Amino acid sequence: MLFRKRYRYRFGDIDRAGIAYYPGLLHAFHCAMEDWWAEGLGTSYHHVMQVENFGMPAVRLEADFYAPIRYGDEPWIHLGVLRVGRSSVELGFWMSLGEGDSAPACRARITTAGVDMRDLSSVPIPERWRAAFAAWSLPETGFPGPPARGA
Repeated sequence: MLFRKRYRYRFGDIDRAGIAYYPGLLHAFHCAMEDWWAEGLGTSYHHVMQVENFGMPAVRLEADFYAPIRYGDEPWIHLGVLRVGRSSVELGFWMSLGEGDSAPACRARITTAGVDMRDLSSVPIPERWRAAFAAWSLPETGFPGPPARGA
């Protein structure tokens, strides 16, 4: 299953060149991840961290940028779970400017590690969340590759 969310690029998200500043693209992916927790998994990420003492900080990321995002653009952010390990989860994100299966403007793989928020020690992914993540599993073939040249 795939989580989709619109993100509006505002004046403060744009750099001197008139396009989205690349750290802001990663921030948009994080915002979508928090929305996925609330809307897709049924519990806010804030609650999970503050009450359940479980966090998932990013420990690795890989991003590719294919097309500029400009002021006023409202791309779709797509999110799916690529892999669930014992104590880590790899999430796949991409932004598309068009509807449906349009080519990605950018994409990222972000690996997060399960931690106990009280001391930031590594912990296994709780079974409750492991099962919830499985519902959002995305086959590798569902994660888009680079757009075709000239596209």
